[in-house]
Amino acid sequence: MDSKQERNARNRANGKLADISRRYHDELALTEIDAVLTAEGFSSMESAIYCGRDGQSHERVGERTWLTLCWHKMESGRYEITTYLS
Repeated sequence: MDSKQERNARNRANGKLADISRRYHDELALTEIDAVLTAEGFSSMESAIYCGRDGQSHERVGERTWLTLCWHKMESGRYEITTYLS
C-alpha cells in the first residue's frame, strides 16, 4: 500500500476505532480492534499479555502506521479503552 492509500486506510480505521473508544467494555476488545485493523489492510496486533488496571501498548501495524492502545479498568470491572492509529 502506498503512503496515500495507507493514510486513507488509517483515517477509515480511526473512525471505527473511535467508536470502540466511546463505549465501556467487559474485556479489552482486542478481537474487535484486530478486526478493524485487518479490514483496513493493516497487520494484526502482536500476541501479548495485556494486564493491569492501567496500561498502554504502542506497536507498528503498517509501513508508516502505529497503533496506540490505552486502557483503564474501572471499579465496576469494565474497561475504558482509547485506541487510535498514528
